[in-house]
Amino acid sequence: MPDSGLFHEQTITLKGYEKNVLPASARTPQLILTYSDWCMGCVRAAPMWKRLGEEMNPVGISMSTVHAGREPKLARNFGARTDSLPHLVLLMDGRIYQYRDETLSVINIIRFIREKFGTQLIPRVDDSNYEDFLNGWRDNRVRVLITGKAEVLRLRYLALAYQYRRFAAFGYARLIEGETTQIQDRYNIPSTMDSMFVFREEVDTPAAKLSMPDLPFSVMTDVLEANKYLLLPRISSQKILDELCPLDSSRVRRRLCVMLVAEEEDEDAQESLRKYAKVYRGPGKDRVGFVYVSKKGQQAFVQALIEADESMVKNPDRRLVIIWRRNLSSVSFLWIPGTWKRDEESENDGFAEDILPPWNSSQYELTAALKRLFSDDGNLPNETTMKELVDENAAGLLQRIYNRILILLESIKDRIRKEDLLAAVSVIATIVFIMAVAYVMAYLVSLEEETIQAKRSKATSPSSNSCASTASTATLQLKMHELRGETYNGMVRLLKPGCRTIVLLLDKETKAKILPVFHRIVWPYRKNKTLMFGWMYVERGLDWYKQLLSLALPLWEGNPDPQQLESINPRNCIGTILSLNGHRKYFCIYHAKHLEGQQRAAYAEAKNNGLRRRIGRSRGQKKER
Repeated sequence: MPDSGLFHEQTITLKGYEKNVLPASARTPQLILTYSDWCMGCVRAAPMWKRLGEEMNPVGISMSTVHAGREPKLARNFGARTDSLPHLVLLMDGRIYQYRDETLSVINIIRFIREKFGTQLIPRVDDSNYEDFLNGWRDNRVRVLITGKAEVLRLRYLALAYQYRRFAAFGYARLIEGETTQIQDRYNIPSTMDSMFVFREEVDTPAAKLSMPDLPFSVMTDVLEANKYLLLPRISSQKILDELCPLDSSRVRRRLCVMLVAEEEDEDAQESLRKYAKVYRGPGKDRVGFVYVSKKGQQAFVQALIEADESMVKNPDRRLVIIWRRNLSSVSFLWIPGTWKRDEESENDGFAEDILPPWNSSQYELTAALKRLFSDDGNLPNETTMKELVDENAAGLLQRIYNRILILLESIKDRIRKEDLLAAVSVIATIVFIMAVAYVMAYLVSLEEETIQAKRSKATSPSSNSCASTASTATLQLKMHELRGETYNGMVRLLKPGCRTIVLLLDKETKAKILPVFHRIVWPYRKNKTLMFGWMYVERGLDWYKQLLSLALPLWEGNPDPQQLESINPRNCIGTILSLNGHRKYFCIYHAKHLEGQQRAAYAEAKNNGLRRRIGRSRGQKKER
């Protein structure tokens, strides 16, 4: 395609992205454009991309391209589709931001980049808050004050603040009469040029100053590289230790670190060492660094230095140690005798030597130790294994989870297009509707269960000595039905094959007494689906019961005259159990008989017969004798 040479020159692969572009996004924003060979929109965007490069290169923003056909996985990672090319994303600190504007133009892209930098990267500073801003160096970062006439911050300042955000806090003071007059007078700021001031711990005097009509990005980075640390920075992570106390295995050109072990609140000891570091001009001044470490924040590191030196006291508060990092795992060190004294503990005010004023004995001991170590015979006597330092500024677990959720939501928001939004809303609405219906159904079921439980508890509760209430409870629990003309078809004639109806015969007087007994006996069979239980008043169904018995009379041997059924006493039928099978048209009768009298007579007769047999047997034995 025409004008594709620039795209091909800037093309990256998946391997190059993971190895170079992704790590570099932590310091430099990366603009990445996805294109293809047969994309007419890409052809039209080529001149714009060239002009954008002329704007971005001087301000420290990198640009690259991805060929969608040759790197489909990488293109999908950026959310690019074949029907949406060219596709532009901004990569910052490993996060991908989608460009959603329909028009690809230089102005729109610059506005998009500004939005992603945010307004908190470089806050506004004026006469009312500049002192608070400059005195905030206790967060272990230098202060960078940028001044100018422009209302809108230049993109290069935002890119510079993003690149050095770990080392410096930035502020912008717009030079307006009445709002920044004190700042202009105090630091002699020219009103016709843009200026950049770098402050360390001293608010009155900037460590570096730069004023030009157009501040070049490369010059600003050079100034910040030379002044990105405080005079006495705090070792708060392994990265800062690697930068301030780098590895150096050469004994001739070794780099040493003078480390003060103190608490963050002990500002007097820190200020004393800070002044010492500022005026130190002794041997190896370009190969020694001055830092301090928190005893609580880096407890494991400090404890390793204490345990490796048997002569060291257990409390290292306000003690100095000189370390030499020979490799990643081991460190050589030397504890300076005594505690580090504050300025008010000075013993003399004179300069002991031209190279350094040793105000007190502790400063003298430090000077003598540095001279000895930078000489030919200087040696660090102790050595220990060093573990990786704790990152004191790392976010907590909940904060990391919260940040991850925000990143995930923003990523989902960027990847969803307008045409996909309706489908996503439809799916979400369907899920919500199903959950709502399930909740309502579960609520109705629970409500019905509560109603049934309430009825059961009410039915099973003891009544006021009423036997009728007990009978009613049994009926409800077993669903017993009265056998009469209205229920005959359902209970007898229309039974399914294999089903039977068990009927108890009773009257109104005995119902309350024998129905609970019947209920207790048949209760274990309540879950049997082939059995149905009921009862019948003998007075109402006596004629039907007589006809039922007449059907069975021919089967009896020596049965009485059927006419005798007319004289049946209903009281003798109470307690009779009928098992009716309406499908096969047969029945069984069970009627309990009381045989106590017959059993007594049989027992007496058997006892008498046994006695006679024993008497006869004894008489026979006598005769034999």
